[in-house]
Amino acid sequence: MHISTQGIVLHKVKYSESSIIVKIFTRSCGVQSFMLKGAFSKKNKMQLALLENLSMIDITFEDKNSNIKYWKEISSHYTYQYVPFDMVRRTLSIFYNELIYKLLSDYKTDEILYDFVKKSLLELDCEQVALTDIHLRFMLHLSQLLGFFPAKNYTEKHCFFSIEEASFVPDYYESPYFLSKPASQYLFELMQDEIKTHFPPKAVRNELLYGLITYFQMHNEQINHIDSVPILAEILQ
Repeated sequence: MHISTQGIVLHKVKYSESSIIVKIFTRSCGVQSFMLKGAFSKKNKMQLALLENLSMIDITFEDKNSNIKYWKEISSHYTYQYVPFDMVRRTLSIFYNELIYKLLSDYKTDEILYDFVKKSLLELDCEQVALTDIHLRFMLHLSQLLGFFPAKNYTEKHCFFSIEEASFVPDYYESPYFLSKPASQYLFELMQDEIKTHFPPKAVRNELLYGLITYFQMHNEQINHIDSVPILAEILQ
């Protein structure tokens, strides 16, 4: 049976002198591995160009019971207008890609999750979107869809976020597993999913970024390290 579906390229690796294996998050079948033989030949030059990380494609393949598949047809679904040419958007896309690839490397079919990732990538490519906290919102939505969203129990008394307990607590300790009061309050504001026009200082936003990375590491076994975080923390104003 042939399957035609949308897909998002997560990763590609050289398999031999002439072949590559590509991991693609498909809408209909989850994450699948595909081989492209003769990837560097003139014949496949156009196909190889479609396989940049986070490329959105349309793909048709035979649904065989094998770990590695071969597509029958592949074409572009969407061409990015701003991400490749804007340093901040490009850095954000590298962060998104690393996070998604590690979280979803063996993920099964989940059309809701696929649609969220696609929507997030389209949003990143929108000229009018504010980029200041887009990555933090992205991480929170991901945690919700993957089942480890923090507890919404923030109060005047419970105003410090405990990364280990995944909830707000009354006491703060100098530890990588606690957020300061400003970062905790900012986290709770983002959890309300309201669009902000004023943002806390960069130091607070970066504290929350590193805190959320630690949170992902602690509550999802797929994550151990995200290499792109220091660059992202530096480049965002």
